[in-house]
Amino acid sequence: MSPPDRLAVDASLTEAGSPSCGLGDDSAKPASEHRPAPGGSLLPREHGAYAGIAFPLITALSLGAPTAVQLFWLAGCVAVFLAHEPLLIILGERGRRSHTALGTRARKVAYGLAAFALATGGLGWWLASPAARAALFIPLALGGILLRLILTHRERSLPGELLACVTLSSVVIPIALAGGVSLQVAIIAGAIWCAVSALAVLIVRATIARAKQTTNHRRLSNATMACSAAALLMSFFLTRADVLPVLAAAAILPFVLLAVAFSIVHVHPRHLRTMGWSLVGSNVITLVALLVGLR
Repeated sequence: MSPPDRLAVDASLTEAGSPSCGLGDDSAKPASEHRPAPGGSLLPREHGAYAGIAFPLITALSLGAPTAVQLFWLAGCVAVFLAHEPLLIILGERGRRSHTALGTRARKVAYGLAAFALATGGLGWWLASPAARAALFIPLALGGILLRLILTHRERSLPGELLACVTLSSVVIPIALAGGVSLQVAIIAGAIWCAVSALAVLIVRATIARAKQTTNHRRLSNATMACSAAALLMSFFLTRADVLPVLAAAAILPFVLLAVAFSIVHVHPRHLRTMGWSLVGSNVITLVALLVGLR
C-alpha cells in the first residue's frame, strides 16, 4: 500500500491505518531506511491495529456474561497482539537499525509475552466449556498460517493483510462462547467482523492504488465492489431465512457505503487520516448494531 508521495503517504497510512487490521505498508522502503520506533517503543505502530483487536474483543465480552475464561483469553489475545511488533523487529521487518537497537529487548519482550499468552490461554482452556475449546482452534489455526506468512516476510501482501484481519476478528467466536453466548450468535458476530475487516482492507488498498494509479487499481476497486455486493446479498438471504437478525445484517452497511463512496470520490493521500477515522466510525456503528441486534 504505497501512494504517489511514498514517504508522506506511508507516514499518513501508518497513522490512519486500516482500522480493522491496522496494517500500514512501509515494506517498499529499503530496510536500511527504516528508523527505530520513537523512544525505542515496542508497541504496534499502526494505530488502526488497536481498533482491529479492540472491537471484536468488546463485542465478545459484551454479548454474554463476563467469565474467568473470557478474561484469561482476553489477556492472551492482547499478549499475542503486543508480541507482533517485537517479532517484526526480530525478523528485521522494521529495518536493520531497529533490529540492531531494539533486537535484544524485543526478544525478551516477545518471549515474555508468548509465555504469558500460553499460560493464560492454557488456564482458559482448562476452565472452558467443550464448545469454547473447539472454537478456539479457529483463531489458533488462522494464527498459525499467519505466523508462517510473517516468518516468510509475506504478511504485507494482500492475502497476508486479509488473513491478519480475519484472525483478529475470529477471536470473537471462542470468547463469546466462553461467556455463555449461543453458537449461532457467536458465529454471526465473528463472521460479520471478519467480513467488515476484510472489506476495510480492500477499501484502503483500492483507495491507495487509485491514488497512485497503479496497474491493478481498477482490479482492486472491482474486487472491493464485488465483495461488498456479495456481503449484501449474503446478509439479505440469511435475513430472509431467519438466520440473521435484521439489525445484525445492517451492521455491514457502513462498510458497504464506504466502499461505494471511496470508489467514487478520489481521496488525496494527505486525507488518508480522515479516511482512517471514517473507518473507525464505521466500526463503532457496526459494534452498536451487533450488540443491539444479537441480544
